[in-house]
Amino acid sequence: MKRVSILLVLALTSITNIYAQKEIKPKLGKIETLFKKRELIEAKEMSDISISYEKTMNNPKTWYLRGLIYMSLDTTASMDGITKDPLQTAISSFNKNDMLRESEEKEPSITDNLGIPTTKTEQIKSYWTFHYNNGATAFAEKDFEQAVTSFNNAILIKPNDTNSVINAGYAAFQGKFYDQAKSYFYKAIELGSTDKDLRSILIYTVATEQNLLDEALLIIKDARTIYPSDNDLARQEINILIRLNRSEEATINLVKAIEAQPNDPNLHFTLGILHEEIGLKLDNEDEKAERVELARQAYSAAVNVDPNYYNGHYNLGVLAMTDVNFFIKKQNALGVSKEDLKKSDKLEPIIQEKLAIALPLWERTVSLKDDDLPALEILAYLYTMKKMYDKAESIQAKIEALK
Repeated sequence: MKRVSILLVLALTSITNIYAQKEIKPKLGKIETLFKKRELIEAKEMSDISISYEKTMNNPKTWYLRGLIYMSLDTTASMDGITKDPLQTAISSFNKNDMLRESEEKEPSITDNLGIPTTKTEQIKSYWTFHYNNGATAFAEKDFEQAVTSFNNAILIKPNDTNSVINAGYAAFQGKFYDQAKSYFYKAIELGSTDKDLRSILIYTVATEQNLLDEALLIIKDARTIYPSDNDLARQEINILIRLNRSEEATINLVKAIEAQPNDPNLHFTLGILHEEIGLKLDNEDEKAERVELARQAYSAAVNVDPNYYNGHYNLGVLAMTDVNFFIKKQNALGVSKEDLKKSDKLEPIIQEKLAIALPLWERTVSLKDDDLPALEILAYLYTMKKMYDKAESIQAKIEALK
């Protein structure tokens, strides 16, 4: 009984002492000094009081200092775990500072020991850089989950920074976090990114990894408004339409579009790709050949509308090379018997005829764009096959210079 009484007295004494303590009055100058001395825990404790203390709670500097303190808690390894979610607290504090200082023209800053000021903008940029670099390091180390987290932290600091958003998407894709990747890529597009690789990965994610073909089709259609003559995008669109069993619908729609806009080379070009892709799915050789011929006609229409339409010339050249290679392959498959040699001799003029058709097509293609390695390599091959060795060497020199 005596022990209980003593404990009760001690408890009452403790409570009395608490109430007897003088109320802590946070001073912004003191908080700033603690921050500069890197006494972050004490600075945090006083800052936590300052945001509810009547004389400081509506002062913009209160929230600016709080942002700096929590930013330092977030970026200082030895302070890890001191407080929950310091990044979010730092951001919300900086935002509160912005709101309270709407009418102030001068930007808040902190001076160092030499009296050199660092502005809030510079501090936030440094904060963003810290998390962005952490993301880049984690990505390089293939720690894609951490990379996503760090890039996302950078996004929280600078929500409209496209680089952070795109790289978060790449990291999520590499980590096979496909829903996250898709979300980041959509955000990048919303922010105005026209990056082609981003769209290609987004299309792959949606069409292949998630099998959302209708959604993928919408992405491709949007991408083609930016890159209307892109070969890969056109083929992807056609492939998805075929997978959706909508190839005939696509053909009809393209023909109608061409009737309405006959001078648009992109429409003719896309129709050519559609015929090619449909042909690849067919088993009947005659039907395949018919589709190839329709594709050839469509590409020819594209270059007739626009004589400088590169992809139309390129694809006409590819079809011509397919013919060349077909007969060369047949010739190479023959043996050395008397009968086979006769067959080979009969094939030779056909091969030369096909080479003669292909050569000017590739000369024209290269004349439009003389730094495309695949086109240059085909042209060098054709010159060699036609025994035009000087021209072949000239093209080969260009190829070496580009490599």
